Amino acid sequence: PFSASVLSVLVLLEGGMHRTCSFIAATLLLASSAHAFSSSALPCVGARSSATSLRMSGGGAAASGKRALCLLATGFEEMEAIAPIDLLRRAQVEVTVASLTKELLVKGRNGMSLLADTDLDSALATSPFDAVIVPGGAPAVPANGLLQSDARVLQLLTSQMESGRLVTAICAAPSVLAAAGVLKGKKHTAHFSVAAQVPDLDKTSAVVVDGNLITSQGAGTSTQFGLALVANLVSQQVADEVAASICWK
Repeated sequence: PFSASVLSVLVLLEGGMHRTCSFIAATLLLASSAHAFSSSALPCVGARSSATSLRMSGGGAAASGKRALCLLATGFEEMEAIAPIDLLRRAQVEVTVASLTKELLVKGRNGMSLLADTDLDSALATSPFDAVIVPGGAPAVPANGLLQSDARVLQLLTSQMESGRLVTAICAAPSVLAAAGVLKGKKHTAHFSVAAQVPDLDKTSAVVVDGNLITSQGAGTSTQFGLALVANLVSQQVADEVAASICWK
């Protein structure tokens, strides 16, 4: 038996039409019945199967009691948004995906459009959140300045840091955190392209955690970033279970 959790994104095709693409994560649950899968059918999990719950059927339910907010604006890096959203939902964290504008269908850097849950103003009306996630991409690039020029974003990041709740950003997005003044006195990393705007960044670490601040380097470190969020927002044990369930090394 298995259950499936589906994260759907709308891909904007060249002809102007939309196709729904579903990223399906199927949970294979070991059981003692005649219908159960043997551990040999799960080579990536192997002996760890019984030690983990194979957390692949979370679906965003807030069993953890934790809430996270992910900001989306046109041009966002798809991997940097979807990976933490997916991993947090597997960990039973309630993730609200918020568009900066009233337009909820937000087109990413590579042409994939993600349907947000709500707009930022509506999301802020339900504050506070235990974590705020800022993906990279064009909106976070200093030359673009979309996120840095949004007073709501800067105020959110400032209040989040001051309250001791998690502030997280990846790729170019730590430059937005720098603009909000929340990197001061904190260890951090970012994509090398924003080194001028993010002074003293750690160029050797994929993910840097310093208290309630989590930063990461880029699209290639998205999974590590997401798992770090799970570890800090829920627990290391749950992060390990999620990592095992997705065959993360």
